Amino acid sequence: MLFNSFTFALFFIVVAVVLWTAPARMRNGWLLIASLVFYASWIPQYVLLLLLEVGVSYVLLLGIVHTARSKLFLAISVIFSLGMLAYFKYADLLVSSSAPILERMGVAAPQPPHVLLPLGISFVTFMIMGLAIDAYRQRGSCARSLSEYALFVTFFPHLIAGPILRGPDLIPQLRSGGRLDVVRARRALWLITSGMTKKIVFADTLLAPYANLVFASPGFAGAPDHLLAMYSFAFQIYFDFSGYTDMGRGCALLLGFDLPMNFREPYLSRDPSEFWRRWHITLSEWLRDYLYVALGGNRVRPLRVYVNLFLTMLLGGLWHGAGWNFLIWGGLHGLLLVGHRVAGGRRRDPERPLAATDLPRIVVLFHAVCVLWVFFRAPTFEGAVAFLSRLASGPWDGPWPAVQCGVIAACVALHWIERVLREHRGRLQAWTATGLPAVAESFAIGIAVGVVLLFGGFGGEFIYFQF
Repeated sequence: MLFNSFTFALFFIVVAVVLWTAPARMRNGWLLIASLVFYASWIPQYVLLLLLEVGVSYVLLLGIVHTARSKLFLAISVIFSLGMLAYFKYADLLVSSSAPILERMGVAAPQPPHVLLPLGISFVTFMIMGLAIDAYRQRGSCARSLSEYALFVTFFPHLIAGPILRGPDLIPQLRSGGRLDVVRARRALWLITSGMTKKIVFADTLLAPYANLVFASPGFAGAPDHLLAMYSFAFQIYFDFSGYTDMGRGCALLLGFDLPMNFREPYLSRDPSEFWRRWHITLSEWLRDYLYVALGGNRVRPLRVYVNLFLTMLLGGLWHGAGWNFLIWGGLHGLLLVGHRVAGGRRRDPERPLAATDLPRIVVLFHAVCVLWVFFRAPTFEGAVAFLSRLASGPWDGPWPAVQCGVIAACVALHWIERVLREHRGRLQAWTATGLPAVAESFAIGIAVGVVLLFGGFGGEFIYFQF
């Protein structure tokens, strides 16, 4: 049940209406039931698996909080969570990668299990681990009951695409019962509308077809086609992911809960460090706080810091998918971060307004990120090499598809407009709250929904659904 589907629209309307008409004491229970129904819409049998993981993890969390052997319970919790993730997400990769080695040793290689990936398992695993680690460190909000813990983990607006929540992000709101008012409702509708526009109009309709066509046969189209396909996928994955997250955050707001922002115009970053504070922000912060810091962070010698950075990004790449291409993609981003630190790059405030002098750094970093997206998108390493070889060798005298050039230009403009609107968000919110009539606002949202239906309708796949 994808957010951009009529089925979900009907499901959400029922959930919201029942939620706000039910007694306050029953609302969390209703949200938990709705979240499990949402989860069951993918593979119904996996609801039992999810409940098993939630139940075992909660018992281990109690051991961390209430016993003297908290370190032992934490270790078991982390091993259990990572074990579940490793089996369902990485078993195929591990078995298929070890098969050639075993065959050379004369050992019969086992068959890959080919299991279906449970919905949102990567996000669920990191949330469970984060809550357990915070409980061990004695900070953050810890669930007071199994039902509260289960709702924190399974809350459906963030289940597929994040953001990756921590205890303080949601548990205090669950205890207060959420809050909905006119300002929140208007903000929620804008988030849902803008998310639908980014996801359905740009990602699904204007960008995905062209990128898919060229990446299906890397190396065969002309160099201009490859360049435009590289740009197309870079913006496709951004609009797809950030748009889907915006829809989830908007739905959560209509249910009374405010989820953290996950994207801040990442392609306007001025260095690799700033990019990862703007792209999938909650994942970057999770990797920083629970992996990079655990490895020693910045508290060790410079060489160790470089190793820590590289390993963090390498494992971050592996989190995204079970394939060597994802490892390469993460490792290359690690090298970018290491290179930035070795070169003496300073840590910039991501909230500092852009200046004209930032443009060269933005352009260079954007192209570096786009090149690395090729490894993320190409189905094989050989396909990525063929794609980049065509870019490197040309020829560049072929036709430049005018329509796709216009689409890319529109994406660049929209990305810049997003930044301008966010930098002036305070003044805009004050103006819309006092100067924009509700009728005009509803009319604007209606036009946006009409454009969505005109361009692409509903039902396009979500890229991160497979992760």
